[in-house]
Amino acid sequence: MLWLITGGIGTGKTAFADELANTVGHEGIWLSCPPFPEDQVNAKKLGESGYSEFLWTYSDADEALANKLNAINLESNFFRADRRVIVIDSLSGWLRGLYGRVEPDAANAGDRIDAEWQEVMAAILSFEGKVIIVTEDTLSGLSMSSREREFSYRLAAANRVLLDAGTTLYRMTAGMATEVKGYRLKRRNVRDENIYSDR
Repeated sequence: MLWLITGGIGTGKTAFADELANTVGHEGIWLSCPPFPEDQVNAKKLGESGYSEFLWTYSDADEALANKLNAINLESNFFRADRRVIVIDSLSGWLRGLYGRVEPDAANAGDRIDAEWQEVMAAILSFEGKVIIVTEDTLSGLSMSSREREFSYRLAAANRVLLDAGTTLYRMTAGMATEVKGYRLKRRNVRDENIYSDR
């Protein structure tokens, strides 16, 4: 099962992901990354949520994120997968970090970003268990650079794919979560295409 939590920066996505995890699981793995590459990961503290019976394990959502998800998936049995929830906080932060690791002038920069991004998305979509994905709404502006536009298109495409695959979408506004349901546009099946890129 997959839950998607989206919203702007500072709207309470992380706090809500914590609360949601405590309602759908009994233990969790929190994979965190900084919202911006230059920031330090502000790791959650054990017991911070106030749910004393809930056991958290914490790890960085770093460049090995796909490998971590695949390893968790492989070592899980049905009982463990049903009890445990994985939180990725946040997918948008991870993608931002990927752009920070790959210099724009590097050889084959776009291909390298595509490869790592698709690897992470494939690991998320193939995960057999409970996953909460924290992400951001994409923003646009008149002064966006081509790299910023590329980032926004990649993230927007991934958010759509995750919504299709997910159970529920929650949108955060000023600390309030709204369960979003509505009319979905009928689109062709793009799962076999390069849906995570800007193209």
